[in-house]
Parts: sequence; C-alpha cells; structure tokens
Amino acid sequence: MDSILLPNEIDMYIDAMKPQNIKNIGSHQWLEWHQRLQKLNQEALIEASAVREEHVKESLVSFGKVNILIHEAILINIWKHKVFPHLLKIEPNPESTFIAYSIFYHEAVCVALLELVLYHPNCCEALEDSAIDLLDYLSGTTSQLLSVTKEDGTNKENAEEELLRQRNNLAFDIGIRSLSIVRYLADSMDRLPISIYSRMYSTYDIPALFTQILMAAPWIKDGKQYIAGSWKTWDNEQLCQSEAQVWLTLRQLLLDPECSKYYAITESRRSQIMKLLPLMKPTILDQLSPLIELKQWLCRLSVTGQPSAPPKPLLLETVLEIKEKILQQAGGKWKKIAEKQVPLIFTNDQSALQDVAKKLNEAYNTDLLEKFEVKEQTACAQCGKGALQRCSNCKKSWYCSRSCQVNHWPQHKDDCIK
Repeated sequence: MDSILLPNEIDMYIDAMKPQNIKNIGSHQWLEWHQRLQKLNQEALIEASAVREEHVKESLVSFGKVNILIHEAILINIWKHKVFPHLLKIEPNPESTFIAYSIFYHEAVCVALLELVLYHPNCCEALEDSAIDLLDYLSGTTSQLLSVTKEDGTNKENAEEELLRQRNNLAFDIGIRSLSIVRYLADSMDRLPISIYSRMYSTYDIPALFTQILMAAPWIKDGKQYIAGSWKTWDNEQLCQSEAQVWLTLRQLLLDPECSKYYAITESRRSQIMKLLPLMKPTILDQLSPLIELKQWLCRLSVTGQPSAPPKPLLLETVLEIKEKILQQAGGKWKKIAEKQVPLIFTNDQSALQDVAKKLNEAYNTDLLEKFEVKEQTACAQCGKGALQRCSNCKKSWYCSRSCQVNHWPQHKDDCIK
C-alpha cells in the first residue's frame, strides 16, 4: 500500500510532539522535528486523497496534539517578523538560503495539516481554547492576501531578494489555505468556546474582512486562477475553491441565528457588506446555490432601515495563551536570538549543508505524492461541470450544486449507504 508512515510510526511521531522554543529554530533538533511534521503532513494528504482511514487526524485528536500545530504556525509567524529581519541585517547576502526557506515552509506545513484535519468537526471541537489563538492567527494570514502576491523569481535577484520573495509566496499560499480553515471554524462555532463568536464578529470582523478579500480576488491574476498551488487558465466564469470558501464563510456567519447578538449592522458595516450584491452574478449562484439565501438576506437588508445595535453579551474574553507564551520565552531579545541563529541558518559548512539537504530530501517524497496530486478540476457526478462540494456522508462523489446532488441521489444512494 502506498504510504509514507506506518500506523505505529504515526502514533510515535504524534505522541512525541511538543511545542518548540523560538530560540531553537534552525538547530539540528528543530530540523528533525520539521522532517517529522512534513512526513505527517504528506501521510495525511495521501490518506485524505485516497479516501481511506485518516489515521493522522485520529491520532492528533486522541493524543490531544492539534493545538501543537497552532503553536508551531504562530511560532514561525512571529519568528519571520521579529527575528528574520535581524538575520538579514547581520548577514545581508548569505551564500546558503535553503535552511531559512525550510523555516518559512514549516509554517506552511502546519497550516496545510490544519486545513486537512479541521475539515472534520471533531477536530474543531478538540481545539477548545486554542481556537481563539488560531482565529487571531488566521485573521492576520488572510489579511495578507490584500497585500502579497505570488511572484516568479528572476536570475537577477540576490539572496535577500530571493528569501523575501519566498517568504511572500508562502504567505500567499498560507493565506489561501487559511480561508478554508476560517470556514471550518465558522461551521463549528457551536462546538467551540462561546468567546469565538465575539472574536469572529467583533474583534476581527470577519464578514467585513472577507468582503474586502472577495472584492480584491487575490486568486485571480493576469487572466489566470490560482488552483491547487499554481496559476491555471481561467474562463472568467469558473468558481475556484478559494472563492467558494469565502462565500460559504460569509453565508454561514451572516445567516447564523447568533449573528444578531454579536454583529451590530452599523452604517459602515452595512455599506461594506452591501458590496457583495453586485458580485453575486448568475454564474456564481448557479455554481454555489446556497448563496441564493444570502442574496435574499442582503436584498432585505438593502431596503430595511438601520437596525439598532443589540446589547453585547457579557463575556469573559480568553487570553491569547499560545502567543503570549512565545513572546514571554523570547523576552523581546530578538536581535540576541538572531545572533545565535545566524551560524545555524546561514551556515557555509558544506558537509553540514549536505547532511541537512539529505534529511530534508527524505521528508519531501514527491514521487509518491504525484500519485495523489490534486486534479485541476473535479467533475460533478451528475452533469460533469466543475464541482466544489462533495457528499458529506461518503466524501467520494462531487457536485457543482445542491440540485445536481439531489438529482443524482437515486444512482448514488446505494454506494453512499455502503
């Protein structure tokens, strides 16, 4: 059977997971941890793509380690904003950059694994209070889509320019994946701490942020659409998964019965979310029929008077525990941390670099992953058009709309029940 890790290896890796210290990033021990996490991510991708038992997901939940992935993503995010700039000041033109890139990529691995496992509601429920830290992180990574783009490299760029480009490209990928994770949290808010409501609606104002992202459409560039990690030719109509996730998140949040308690539709918010109406073209509604209800809600809002703001529920706000612990560990000594990490991250020792490259090459098993590569477009089982949603029961059949799923049910029923 095609696999990267055996079940006992998965359990061993996950059981040994623990939060890393920002001071140890780039060390031999940290690279070993990065290698293990990458293998877990690839194994989880293979399990999900092959529609078989998702052992990685189940082990992360049973061992209570999902919050470690959140810690690691936040850790690298803080490192690249606080420590990395000092590294470039100390060594502005390093000869070797792939260890630094591996650190950037570590954050992307954590987010990719979170996107895979949080698709399942029981994983979202396992987050508990760390869901607040995750939402804080996601509000930042999705906001980056308004300012960063994915660019190709040139032969003229120096080492610093290369690293900055790689950082921004990964930030774009992370932002795209973060859109899906926000949707999963929005779908599971009733399973999370009650303070997630005030954070989602008031603190970060996700409806307004996602409206801005929809208008910016960062997944469209030069007549191409960003699908499965690369730019593909676009027909000006096909809805990509990233855009669909944003629309479905907005629908879930604005139509949620709890919305009126936490989200006062002020004049500024009203003018912002009303910008969605012109975007809801027939081609969008045909591909994503649940948006018809959202359009009806927006139309009612456009003709009603300004609603009075409801009294805010009295809540005890949860502290961002993960982020605070990381900041306390560093103690604000970012330059000192950078000075200690320069010899590790920008090393010129060829034997050490070869050893690291060999280990990382083992973790990136691209030959095996090619068998499970995400296809450019999944076809609807009923009409053959591009599909964005799959059957929630068997997770095998894909559909472009609710009507196609209903029409296909007589043929799909027996296989789905089995």
